[in-house]
Amino acid sequence: MDWQALDWQTRITVMFIACGAAIIGISIVHLRGLFKATPFIAERSQRYVVRFLKINRLLMFFFLVGYVVVAMSVLLGRTSLGMFSVSIIFLLGAVYVFLGSSLHARMISEIQQTIQGLLPICLECKRIRTTGGDSSDQTSWKEIESYISQRTDARFSHGICPQCLDKVRQRRK
Repeated sequence: MDWQALDWQTRITVMFIACGAAIIGISIVHLRGLFKATPFIAERSQRYVVRFLKINRLLMFFFLVGYVVVAMSVLLGRTSLGMFSVSIIFLLGAVYVFLGSSLHARMISEIQQTIQGLLPICLECKRIRTTGGDSSDQTSWKEIESYISQRTDARFSHGICPQCLDKVRQRRK
């Protein structure tokens, strides 16, 4: 195909399609970073998020192939194949946007559940009163580790800070 023989509209169309394909290619590469971040998502949502990321990656590959097919159809003058390909790309684009919105909503919900609200905490023992619990009811108070572990995927390892270490040493003397 002689590039010079093409009219300006065809050239611009092919350049736009090539730019779209390049953006999709870059997005596929950037998606790897999101897969690497999934261990930091609450365990209850990891499968959901990974599944949606895999579907998004698959749709990106379809888009990339679709862009190439449409570009070749334009270059070869096969408008009917190009129109069919564009219709599929639009349909998959709608699915892609829907999945992206669902994924964003789920991740925002997880963040809100993890960090929202004030925690009523005992000044002395550092236990946390459960939501809606009666402050005089001993069963309404939970150890901070169990409270946080039930609501997040945080794991605890225990150590001792220098100030407390000095107190322990003072008591032992």
